[in-house]
Amino acid sequence: MTKRPFLTAFAACSALPLAACGAETSEQAIASEVDETRTLAALMSGDESLSTSADLFDDAGLRPMFDGSVPYTVFAPTNAAYDGLNVELGSVDAGAARAAILREHIVPGHLTREDIAAAIASTGGAVEMQTMGSGTLTFTGDAENLRVASSDGSEASVSGTVLQGPNGAVFPVDGLLKTIDQPA
Repeated sequence: MTKRPFLTAFAACSALPLAACGAETSEQAIASEVDETRTLAALMSGDESLSTSADLFDDAGLRPMFDGSVPYTVFAPTNAAYDGLNVELGSVDAGAARAAILREHIVPGHLTREDIAAAIASTGGAVEMQTMGSGTLTFTGDAENLRVASSDGSEASVSGTVLQGPNGAVFPVDGLLKTIDQPA
């Protein structure tokens, strides 16, 4: 498995012809919704399946970042991803600890599903990107079946419609990308 840093993956994507990034093989599997009038914060808040993540990002003080003009790509756990946790994320020490967990779900720049799939294809199997926290995310699969693993071993699949706004993209994922230390 070949791993490349984020900048290599981003450069690989930007060098590809635009036609390749726009190719869709299955509309339902790789659905995207583009709304150039709503920021990442508004897109997450407006999607019922991401309401828990939207609330947690707000509570951690990250909403202003998602309302700004700097582009980010957020891998937002769906509400179902929080089911079955023995600890509520709300009970994780407020502020810095919660923000640290959530930053592991964010990469800099505005990436599409097709950008990530093209980068994976150009490396022959996997691409690694630095998060806004201290870890990395490793992507495998293709545009239809995109998988993501964090540097701590947590894994998820992109599930549902990718939301795109003027300052980035929100990828719904079916799991948390950061292990939460649970009390004994």
